[in-house]
Amino acid sequence: MAPGIACLPQIRIFKAESFRLAALFALVFLTLTAVLIGTVLWIVAGTERETLIAANESDISTVMNGLHAEGLTEAIEVVQQRLGTPATGPAYMAIQDAGGAVLAGNLPFVACGRGVFVLTRPSPGRPRPQRLLGRCATLTAAATLYVGRDTATMYSTRERILHAFAWVALGTCAFSILGGLFLGRRFMAQVDAITQTCERVISGKLNERIPLRGRGDEWDRLARAINEMLDKISALLENLQQVSSDVAHDLRTPLTRLRHRLEAAREKATGIADYSAAISHAIDDTDQLLSMFSALLRISQIEAGTRVQSFASVAISELLERMYQLFLPVAEDCGHPLARNLQSGICIRGDEELLTQLFSNLIENALRHTPPGTHIRLSLAAVNDGIVASVSDDGPGVPPEDRDKVTRRFYRGSSSRTAQGHGLGLSLVAAIAQLHSASLVLADAKPGLCVAVAFRVLTPAAA
Repeated sequence: MAPGIACLPQIRIFKAESFRLAALFALVFLTLTAVLIGTVLWIVAGTERETLIAANESDISTVMNGLHAEGLTEAIEVVQQRLGTPATGPAYMAIQDAGGAVLAGNLPFVACGRGVFVLTRPSPGRPRPQRLLGRCATLTAAATLYVGRDTATMYSTRERILHAFAWVALGTCAFSILGGLFLGRRFMAQVDAITQTCERVISGKLNERIPLRGRGDEWDRLARAINEMLDKISALLENLQQVSSDVAHDLRTPLTRLRHRLEAAREKATGIADYSAAISHAIDDTDQLLSMFSALLRISQIEAGTRVQSFASVAISELLERMYQLFLPVAEDCGHPLARNLQSGICIRGDEELLTQLFSNLIENALRHTPPGTHIRLSLAAVNDGIVASVSDDGPGVPPEDRDKVTRRFYRGSSSRTAQGHGLGLSLVAAIAQLHSASLVLADAKPGLCVAVAFRVLTPAAA
């Protein structure tokens, strides 16, 4: 078992994508090198062949000059002198008569036709027969000249090139294997780090994150993306736990009240009027529960992001003007002066119904949680490359330590515990803002509270 287990890392390295890529690049390199070597061999062989043919032609020309000057005897003498001092490498020449007898030269009887020929002859002391690249020419009707050059240099050059290619191929394969193993080991190390982190997260350690190497490479980008995903999952799980706890806590009070009223009606009711009053109170408590669940369901639907597909251009200047006109009589009845400062002609891309819900909740919160006489202002302005819409008041405001908490589900500050509601209004506002990629900021209005919604994209209104 131990040897088999020890071999697993090596097997995994061989299966790594980086090792496969290294092997693929090595194969491509070897293929291209083979093509290059083939081209070089073809060029070198052709060049050396042309060189040998040119040398043969030079020998034939020299002998023909002697023949034309003083006849066959001079041609024979030229051959003998030429063999003593070859011009280009070892030369082989022979003059044969019509019967095949060698009149002069160092070649035995040659039985071949006209033009260029290849002559193979035994060569004592060599591992292979000698190959000559020859050329024949007619001197007279009774004499033929044969010249040849040894092709050993041509074949030795070819062998040297092939040997060099073999060493290059061997070095490339070795380098590719070592490089593939090195890259595969690094690749598997990164994969193992990611896998181990994910396994620890699966086991319940939600705070585990993949370490960044600080190189800004693809591994850091992947690790950063996974860490951000884990942060988001962790936040969602914490939110789910909080919601579950808050729902259980907030359901306890109305359910307990409902049970006490029903028990009191069973024990103390003496007539139809008492039972009717108990049923009415029970229906009110049930309506509160249904309202709470409807708000939670609406927040969940918004956070799912499915309504992004139905986004369209929304004239937010006109929307806020309508909200101002709608809430102005209500604000006057509550003793809250309502003002507006809206820049006209501004449009954004979003869901008009949800944006109406957002600003309606903000205005209702300002009316509900501030004393009579508090001034409330709606504002809209273009800022840099976005727009900012805000609802501000000069009431008591929200303590700084509570501003990050008021958008949590069911959270109710100490000053609003006696007010109606379930603590879901600003949670709904935050969900709608997040759906529109907008930032929700609660700031001190000095005095009072300013709730600003900053939209990133500003689209000019159509003319």
